[in-house]
Amino acid sequence: MTLLTYAVTVKVTPEKFNWDFGDNTGGTTEKPGSKPRPGDTPQVGHDYQKTGAKTVGMTATFSGQFSVDGGPWLPIDGFAHVASNEISIDVYRFHRYLVDEDCYMNPNGPDCN
Repeated sequence: MTLLTYAVTVKVTPEKFNWDFGDNTGGTTEKPGSKPRPGDTPQVGHDYQKTGAKTVGMTATFSGQFSVDGGPWLPIDGFAHVASNEISIDVYRFHRYLVDEDCYMNPNGPDCN
């Protein structure tokens, strides 16, 4: 951007991510998380202890620097906290099974009844 005829460049860096899992618990990570590949452990995860509707959100905290007319990078005091859009999820079970068949193949398998 241009401010009083000077070119000002701003650089923001994500510092941390504060998670609200919707069940009165949360956590803080330095990575935003991503969809894990099959067999991978997720970067961000949560084990729910009760079923039901939950509202999940995340607030990212950013630090910043600025440069005027290509000069040195200078820190911006403070942090910016940017909340994500919340999402609603339904926790219908809170345990996992590693199975190699579904309920059609094995009607007596875990959670099939």
